[in-house]
Amino acid sequence: MARRSYRQFCGLAKALDVVGERWTLLIVRNLLLGPRRYSDLLEELPGVTTNLLAKRLQELEGAGLVEKERLPPPVPAVLYRLTVDGAALEPAIMELARWGGRYLDRPKSGDAINVGWGLLSMKRRYRGGRTLTVGLEVDDGKQTRRFELRLGARRLDIIERTPERPQLFLRGKLPAIRELLFSDEPPVARLLRSGAITVSGDGCRLEELLDAFLPPRYAHLPPPDAEATRA
Repeated sequence: MARRSYRQFCGLAKALDVVGERWTLLIVRNLLLGPRRYSDLLEELPGVTTNLLAKRLQELEGAGLVEKERLPPPVPAVLYRLTVDGAALEPAIMELARWGGRYLDRPKSGDAINVGWGLLSMKRRYRGGRTLTVGLEVDDGKQTRRFELRLGARRLDIIERTPERPQLFLRGKLPAIRELLFSDEPPVARLLRSGAITVSGDGCRLEELLDAFLPPRYAHLPPPDAEATRA
């Protein structure tokens, strides 16, 4: 069956022809954290059916936004990753999420929470102007997840993987990580003193990391100007 089209000579309409179906942008959001197996995506997107996920991935492949990567033995697997065109959706997704942030208050009963989504939201608060690689290990109660945060002059990159040579490494359970990274005034001294957060590498750069982000209450506001926020 051919995909429906708005049949409008307009960039927005053409974009929605490709990514306007339900679940499509949420799949892209998850893939912004790095390649995923089909089973990973199915678990991370509660509510999507296996048939619908397969259909959306097939559509994304057909549009040239997603490609498959086959891992060799001893642990053979098929990973889905964003192509260059797929990754180019990041600014649009970030701005949609920024706009939607004004409707976020507290999670409602049954709402899915994913630390990866929270970390992606930090891109919208990044001041820029830093150079730092941070490793993050989060125990969310079900599994331990590891992320690499690469702070650069103009952008923050976040990849879910075991960090490569981080200058700073943070470990903690999800509630403590949330207090540290998603509080307007994080209780750093208490978290470190209690051992809720452990730091290795150059611990002196923890303050630099925290100072690189606007407080969460600003996450839905226009992006910060790197020069202005360093002044």
